[in-house]
Amino acid sequence: MRHFRLLPCFAIVLALAVAALSAQPIAITNVTVIDVVTGRRDAGMTVVAQGDKITAVGRGAAIPRGAARVNGKGKFLIPGLWDMHTHHQGTGAECLDLFVAKGIVGTRDMGGDADFILPLRDRVKSGAVFGPEIVASGPILDDAPAAFPYRRRVTNAAEARVAVADLKRLGVDFIKVHDHTPRDAYFAIAEEAPKLGLTFAGHVPMGVKIEEAADAGQRSIEHLSNYEVFGQCMKGDDYTLEGCRRLFEKLAAKGVWQTPTLAFFESIPDMFSGKPLAHAEYASDSLLELTRGNIKASNVPAEALDKYRLAGKLSLQVIGDMHSLGNQFLAGCDGIVPGFCLHDELEWFTKAGFSPLEALQTATVNPARFLGRESSIGGIAIGKRADLVLLDGDPLVDIHNVSRISAVVIRGRLVAKAEIDRIVRSHRRATQKN
Repeated sequence: MRHFRLLPCFAIVLALAVAALSAQPIAITNVTVIDVVTGRRDAGMTVVAQGDKITAVGRGAAIPRGAARVNGKGKFLIPGLWDMHTHHQGTGAECLDLFVAKGIVGTRDMGGDADFILPLRDRVKSGAVFGPEIVASGPILDDAPAAFPYRRRVTNAAEARVAVADLKRLGVDFIKVHDHTPRDAYFAIAEEAPKLGLTFAGHVPMGVKIEEAADAGQRSIEHLSNYEVFGQCMKGDDYTLEGCRRLFEKLAAKGVWQTPTLAFFESIPDMFSGKPLAHAEYASDSLLELTRGNIKASNVPAEALDKYRLAGKLSLQVIGDMHSLGNQFLAGCDGIVPGFCLHDELEWFTKAGFSPLEALQTATVNPARFLGRESSIGGIAIGKRADLVLLDGDPLVDIHNVSRISAVVIRGRLVAKAEIDRIVRSHRRATQKN
């Protein structure tokens, strides 16, 4: 099977929207709380948030004086969503509020210039910028062609070790590797990162086998490593579970998470065949420019697009098979329209055979587990961070109900329906001018 490689990304950084987080207590009353671990629904509940923490959950919970009350009758409450594969420099920093409007309270940025993404991460954390929490890798460590952005070039093991140390000093949260990370540099990163308290994630480089990446301790594999997670255990173009079972079981045993970015890869054949980007009316100028530039520069032949279509169909079966063998998954979008794409991603998981609950887990409790923060995020319980999404429909009945958002609470700030609608409209107006 041919290697499928990601296309280069470019971006223009635009203005930041600044907003302070509110300290007003919030009480969501008479709501059905969904436990995203068990799927249990608890009706008639009151959830109280003070500061950035959940302080009460229960029937008849005391409501603080002066709290903002939200009537949750007939509605469903889930934890805030996480998009575990973003590139904020590519989609545009001006889109941070659009993530929030779509219920996304946290993101994992998988590559950006350090002087862009790390200050942005810190400004969001301080409350100077309104947007989802950002967990960031900073620049990708590889030896890609000059046109590929968001890189720190490393050509050998010695350079890789220095780069890991430098990024640690800058304050990155993890290390990102990619297709063109040299083999010796990759294994140097795998050895050096844990010494400095960092994990590493990304693509499995072209010179490294999937099994070797699992043995090296790679924390997550993105895009099924451009379909090579199953391409390397196929015979020609024929996929069978039995042919890949040993590899899939090893990935599960080693605890290697998968972020398949289904919506992104499923969109590639359509985009490169001339169809518009999904939800393009809400895309930033920078993202539209990025997409046009990719299409023009790449000149992907029709036969390659047919390969993408075939691999995309196979990936749905592969993901279901991997999941049945204990592999764990994260929802992530990559370089398509923020917020909207994560809802699409959850739908794609159900197409791969996940139940609505299992799909929802990929954007809630699974990110919490992956980040080692299950005690503080990813659920609705006293002491956890006040990141909540109020829905008008039950997402365990139909995953599409995740998009029926009535209100969002992010780090204790209430974003009501009127503000959500205003945010979404503002992005649509900006795009329609083009």
